[in-house]
Amino acid sequence: MYWEPDNECMHREELEQLQLERLQATLNRVYGRVPFYRKKFDALGITPEDIGSLNDLARLPFTSKADLRDNYPYGLFAVPMREVVRIHASSGTTGAPTVVGYTRNDIRTWSNLVARVIAMGGVTKDDVIQIAFGYGLFTGAFGLHYGAERIGASVIPASSGNTTRQIKIMRDFRTTALVSTPSYALLIGDTLRETGTPLSSLSLKWGLFGAEPWSDAMRQ
Repeated sequence: MYWEPDNECMHREELEQLQLERLQATLNRVYGRVPFYRKKFDALGITPEDIGSLNDLARLPFTSKADLRDNYPYGLFAVPMREVVRIHASSGTTGAPTVVGYTRNDIRTWSNLVARVIAMGGVTKDDVIQIAFGYGLFTGAFGLHYGAERIGASVIPASSGNTTRQIKIMRDFRTTALVSTPSYALLIGDTLRETGTPLSSLSLKWGLFGAEPWSDAMRQ
């Protein structure tokens, strides 16, 4: 299932040309606006103009988690703060939080990309989607929320936790799609068994899980 067939079904040559154009635009933007990346490029003796094909990706420097922490909070922003309409961050449990700023265009892009993911997972405008990611500085819930609204699904911003209440909402609101981490989905399943809630009382058809590593055994 496709959200934007014209874009998602491009011929390989067209797709690679679009990827190259967007890569070059990004490189020019960060080289001109972010001192951190300018120093990185200069240290390697390259400029954005040297990246003429996707094969040149191997010449670009990596951005590590340490780089994100060292430039906390706004050191890697490529636009002035007046253009930033949303700020999110990681929990910072293993060091300084990694901070992300979104412009209005970033929000639109984010929404559309998540709409692709949701549509590929089978969700349509006829679904009721329950989002059990935490709403707050963590980016996940808002991204899934906007993507679901973008395709016209009915969104329940349940947030995380309170599993018994999640199940009540799932049953009473006739949720057809659940969005959560895989481990929380397992907890919901365990709670369903413990409370003797019959699966026939639920309307679930789809599960979209992520935001943490999960094994093949957990998938099964």
